[in-house]
Amino acid sequence: MRYSPNASLVGFPGSAKRITTPALMVDYAKLKANIAQMTERCREVGLALRPHGKTHKCTRLAELQIASGAVGVCAATGREGIAFARAGLTGILITAPVVQYTQIDELVRLHAEGADISIVIDHPEVARRWEKALAGSTRPLPALVDVDIGMNRTGALTPEAALEIATLLKNSALLKYSGVQAYSGRVQHINDFAERRKAYGVQLDRLKTVLEKLRANGLAPEIVSGGGTGTFAIDAVAGIFTESQAGSYVFMDVEYAAVQLFPAMTNPWQHSLFLRASVVSANVPGQVTVNAGIKSFATDGPAPTIYGDTAPGMLYEFYGDEYGRLILDPDTVPPVLGSTADLFTSHCDPTINLHDWLHIVEGDTLVDIWEIDARGVLGS
Repeated sequence: MRYSPNASLVGFPGSAKRITTPALMVDYAKLKANIAQMTERCREVGLALRPHGKTHKCTRLAELQIASGAVGVCAATGREGIAFARAGLTGILITAPVVQYTQIDELVRLHAEGADISIVIDHPEVARRWEKALAGSTRPLPALVDVDIGMNRTGALTPEAALEIATLLKNSALLKYSGVQAYSGRVQHINDFAERRKAYGVQLDRLKTVLEKLRANGLAPEIVSGGGTGTFAIDAVAGIFTESQAGSYVFMDVEYAAVQLFPAMTNPWQHSLFLRASVVSANVPGQVTVNAGIKSFATDGPAPTIYGDTAPGMLYEFYGDEYGRLILDPDTVPPVLGSTADLFTSHCDPTINLHDWLHIVEGDTLVDIWEIDARGVLGS
């Protein structure tokens, strides 16, 4: 935190309004409410919760989730897994095959030191790389079979391929067969619930076939991990998964605001993440320029939208690498130079990856700053 330009503001009433921008902000009360509600929903339906850390890339936030009842945290990359393990987090599941030798070697070292890490395997060659690196290990490394249920991204393509990998893991002295992972990102943002359930149902049927194949061969998985915020309502009643990897529920974003998450109720999770920008120019009639553009937001989704009442009657548009502009309604009084506007992020995960800090606010007070310490793509 000593490198954050806002570190000196922590704890002072009114400090949230003095933050150097652009800055990612987290409404602490809403964040905690989201975490508590998801933990309780999982408890009610008998699902373990292993939330995906790719959403926040922040060990402090992951610690909060685990303290609230999560069995661990997921990591999307070897880099995230390494960062979480170095921070001492427990129950880390790296949800993509790790094949780079530098990452494998570092994760093996952390495993030897006692880190609580599990990996996924989607091809026998991946398993062989890990076994070579684990040679001499006295503690088998837990591994799940990664199953492709329709994304065509990673995962064993057929029940026979999944069985081959599970058998290899079961017979390995260095890897421990711990279960199955099956995740589909494409269906998470199908807006209509019925349409999403139909598309996802086809994929869940594929997963059922794989599980039946494994059980018929004496390889019933202890863990069946997968799902996300967009499919949670479906996963909760499907009776297939033993744990949920939902992640975006902690923050939410513009994309998820358009998704009907439950069939007969409004979305239960609140927007806790927003980006605070400052008005840096107000010379052009009908608009003002703010200091948050393409370098501040992910651009793979819709445009950011106005958060709360900081900039009522205005519409955000990207206006360059460092700039955005707020288009004013004809009757809107232009904000003054140096004032701030708060914006919902379009897609929370990749937006987080552009920033170094989460600024935790309660009311108008900056109460803490958390480093986004698992961001980036480096191996160690």
